[in-house]
Amino acid sequence: MYEGKTKIVEDLGDEVLLHFKDDITAGDGAKHDVLENKGSICAEVTARLMKMLSEKGVYNMFLEFVPPKKIRARKLKMLPLEVIVRFKKAGSFVRRYGGTEGEDLPQPLVEFTYKSDALHDPLMCVEHLEVLGITSREVAKKVMDEAVKTATILKEFFQGHGYELWDIKFEYGLDKDGNVCLGDEISPDTMRLRKSGEIFDKDVYRRDLGDPMERYKVVLELCRSISL
Repeated sequence: MYEGKTKIVEDLGDEVLLHFKDDITAGDGAKHDVLENKGSICAEVTARLMKMLSEKGVYNMFLEFVPPKKIRARKLKMLPLEVIVRFKKAGSFVRRYGGTEGEDLPQPLVEFTYKSDALHDPLMCVEHLEVLGITSREVAKKVMDEAVKTATILKEFFQGHGYELWDIKFEYGLDKDGNVCLGDEISPDTMRLRKSGEIFDKDVYRRDLGDPMERYKVVLELCRSISL
């Protein structure tokens, strides 16, 4: 059905099967490596976190974890957007607006970016989404509300283990009935997660700070507190 940088999506009719690859990328795909067990770690972290979110009332794609690196999921018509929820200043936010890495924002901030490596994922406002025919203002508002709710649940989960969730990227789609549904993945690839100055996310890879899989394994062990 579709192969991206880090996943293969297999069509099962009314459902899909997501195969998580061992590939890791950064810089719109300019940096690329294959790391052993990366796919299985990200698949299991995604499965466990989405299972927890389902139990807390967050509608998402997750149906079943198929070890070691597959997830059976709802088929969605994905919006070509990355939806970022920021609790602290970091990454591209600091490059655009200044400030200090790790500085608190006064409230959760939602950013839309257009999902395009060729265009370097440009920022979009709700009016862009309407004018370009990506989605309606009503759907955009629903996505924003769901993103903040979901990110807050995840922030509280990691806080309970002594970690800080700085920001997180979501992707959303519409199910067969037109309902907004969380898709793609939730893993160290899609968040900034810190503890006492240590990095437990893809910034380890972006910044060449060592073996990212050692930190990803720590996140997986945290998530194994959630039963499947």
